[in-house]
Amino acid sequence: MEGEGIGEDRTLAEDLSLPVVVEPGVDYAQPPDWNWRDVDSSQPNSAVFHISHSEITRVLVDTLRPEDCSPDANMVIKDEIPIVVLDSLDKYWAGEAKHRLPLNGVRVPIEGDTVAEAKRALADDLGAQFRLLLMLRNSRQHQLAQQLEDNLRMLSELLEPRREQG
Repeated sequence: MEGEGIGEDRTLAEDLSLPVVVEPGVDYAQPPDWNWRDVDSSQPNSAVFHISHSEITRVLVDTLRPEDCSPDANMVIKDEIPIVVLDSLDKYWAGEAKHRLPLNGVRVPIEGDTVAEAKRALADDLGAQFRLLLMLRNSRQHQLAQQLEDNLRMLSELLEPRREQG
């Protein structure tokens, strides 16, 4: 083994089992060849990281109902939406059930300190997404990418503008 360069005096930069480049005195967080176009939706984000690295004690199946919407929400739920609520000991995370609302794109659970708070935040998030898609569609002469059109169609089946009471 001594002849192969394997021993206690071998530095990390020479270790063939760890393909790293060690440059003494250089300290930077972003590689020089980093390209943001290489980052895609498969990259985990902080919510996914938090959930996958937390203690999950309970998984609850629940539904979003019209009364879960904020009183000042522009869009309200008109039909029940099945959801999943995760209890990570410090937060509750609510997300829509994919079998009823298989939205395209990256979707992460929405957090709250209580189940009701997480449900309200999720209802508000879905309403905001629906409103954004409506505005985007109107600004683009009713032409959206197919996945966005699909999301708009699904959300329009479950959400509607709040009606003025009076």
